[in-house]
Amino acid sequence: MSKRKIVGITLLSIIFITLVVLFYMDKLYIIDDYAYNIITKYKGNSLTNIFKIITMCGGFIFSLILSDIVLFFNKKKGIYFFINVFIILGINTVLKYIFMRERPIGINLINETGYSFPSAHSMLTIGLYGLLIFYIYRTKNHSKTTKILTIFIISFLMICIPITRVYLGVHYFSDVLAGACLSGIWLMIYSEYLKRKSIM
Repeated sequence: MSKRKIVGITLLSIIFITLVVLFYMDKLYIIDDYAYNIITKYKGNSLTNIFKIITMCGGFIFSLILSDIVLFFNKKKGIYFFINVFIILGINTVLKYIFMRERPIGINLINETGYSFPSAHSMLTIGLYGLLIFYIYRTKNHSKTTKILTIFIISFLMICIPITRVYLGVHYFSDVLAGACLSGIWLMIYSEYLKRKSIM
């Protein structure tokens, strides 16, 4: 594993551990309130409708559809996309029941169930879309311009989807940040494994 990945894993681990410490100290509201006020500063019907659509791109069903598309074009790689989705969901489910943090109350613009920390949407988005970027970056079937444009669009969604969860009031900012950190760690480990096995 490269030094860059080791540094990345270390930094993301420190951020996640810090969030966990603040969670048990009941101090996450300091981060969450500040972030929520910034993200919802320009809240309006039009933006809400757009975010309701974007947020669906980070859900479990969409993740399966995306993995199925990869499977259609490349069966071997597609299987590892499905494995990735279910491992991420497994990790997320275990952690949700460890922390058992309730979702925000009274500010939700859509209905969600289950515990809040860490965000499954955030984990799926970073883990799945990140793997897709890794796949596109390493493929030789497309031009450089096409690859850059596609990666830019995917990266934009990777940023937007976690933000929609906070905007729509179904997650705290610390939920999506924790999910992003965990999935970032997993993505670097998983992509390294796929690279060494010459799967991608």
